[in-house]
Amino acid sequence: MVSILNKVGIDFKVLGRRERCCGYPLILLGDYDGFKALAKDVVGIISSEGVDKVITNCPGCYRCFNEFYPKVLGVEVLPFKVIHSTQFIYENIRLGKLRFKDGVKLRITYHDPCDLGRHSGIYDIPRDILTSIPNIEFVEMERSKEAARCCGAGGVLRMLIPQLSTQVSITRIKDDVSPLNVDAVITACPTCVKNLRDGASISEMFYNLKHIDVLDIVELIDELTL
Repeated sequence: MVSILNKVGIDFKVLGRRERCCGYPLILLGDYDGFKALAKDVVGIISSEGVDKVITNCPGCYRCFNEFYPKVLGVEVLPFKVIHSTQFIYENIRLGKLRFKDGVKLRITYHDPCDLGRHSGIYDIPRDILTSIPNIEFVEMERSKEAARCCGAGGVLRMLIPQLSTQVSITRIKDDVSPLNVDAVITACPTCVKNLRDGASISEMFYNLKHIDVLDIVELIDELTL
């Protein structure tokens, strides 16, 4: 993401050691007091930097900032705008600030992260990004958008029942992705990337399936743009 920001020529900063978790796992586990205290902390740290926009790659963070923070902090809006990385990338492709190289031919599909899709309603922007890439053949999974299967890591399942979490990711790869004969499955969530990579490698090893790359859309766009 830093590489993409540099390509666009944006003046940005990162929090470095001051950066803290958004607290989403706390609210999922029911620790509302801990979540509220952390939310105050995070908003205070970011506000002290004097920024007007925050870009996050994580759909959980995006949802947390935009949906949960205003509720627990009792405000209508935060003192800064929070957008997901796909929104930033889409806008800069549209403005011509991100230009594609001569693309590598790839057949791909897209996995909808739960917090970006079902919970935040962002379905089209990642697909518009992918279909704008030269030489990319995009195919849709049968279970997509509102009907998409979770990667298996959501709702802190990966933390609490890792075996079940991995099995869900295997099912997503084996039943939903593999039949499409794609080279790669693209998603827009670091957690989905981690879990689906596990599912893809296990499916390849134990079910003798074709190798499938799992990439974050940010990785793909950085690789394919000038």
